[in-house]
Amino acid sequence: MKIIETEGIVLKTMDFKEKDCILTFLTRDVGKKSGVLHGGKSVRSGNAAKAELFVINHFEFSEKQDADLVRIRKCELLESYPPIRRNYSKFLHANYFTELLLQCEIPAVESQDYFDLLKQAISQLSNSKTGIEIKFNFELQLLKLFGIQPNLESCVQCNSDLWQKKSGRSLAPKFSVPYQLDAGLGGIRCPNCCIRNSSSAYLHPGSLAFFRGRQTSLQSDSAIRPTQNNLKELDQALYVYFRHFFGRDLKSHSLLKENSWKS
Repeated sequence: MKIIETEGIVLKTMDFKEKDCILTFLTRDVGKKSGVLHGGKSVRSGNAAKAELFVINHFEFSEKQDADLVRIRKCELLESYPPIRRNYSKFLHANYFTELLLQCEIPAVESQDYFDLLKQAISQLSNSKTGIEIKFNFELQLLKLFGIQPNLESCVQCNSDLWQKKSGRSLAPKFSVPYQLDAGLGGIRCPNCCIRNSSSAYLHPGSLAFFRGRQTSLQSDSAIRPTQNNLKELDQALYVYFRHFFGRDLKSHSLLKENSWKS
């Protein structure tokens, strides 16, 4: 029987028996695991706080080959991020992040990349006033880890260039009318090739320019700053993109969308 010690972020918790719960957690070293945390619903046991969503624990668990659940032997709380549980918007953003990771396979050899990405996003979310840009950066980096970054350089239908030189080395969208992000083709349709289908979402030139700039740098301090309309369009476009990739709706997104664009 293999015994593993590693950090893990709780992605999901499910009631099990009277005082226990089943935790699904993303580890730093061995991908996603699920196991029973005894006393996870009991305040008296001291384990209730360790079963909260998004907390980071130090786990010691044993694993049998082909078993669905690991045996959690020890669990020590390392970080709980209380601001996320005190703010509804932050909670919804964190829930969206974890749902994305629950939907995908995470090989053990890539586990640290996913763990570090989620830990960074949750930490930033805990300390920020808004999660909208944090969400967008998280999605871009996740697309890179999945290996499905969309082609933003040329039209995926007619192969024409999408950009023209504006001044010096900077590029600007060639057209002043909306483009489309096509999830089925994995990139941008130019205005001449736009169609109506459930796997495509419109992006105005400003949204596309911000998208390209941020995807190229993967930094929040890129030169092009987004408007709320840019982020709103990209929220919908990336939702369509992930929905196509996973082949299902993301339940957490509807609540997040409703909360994010109220004003």
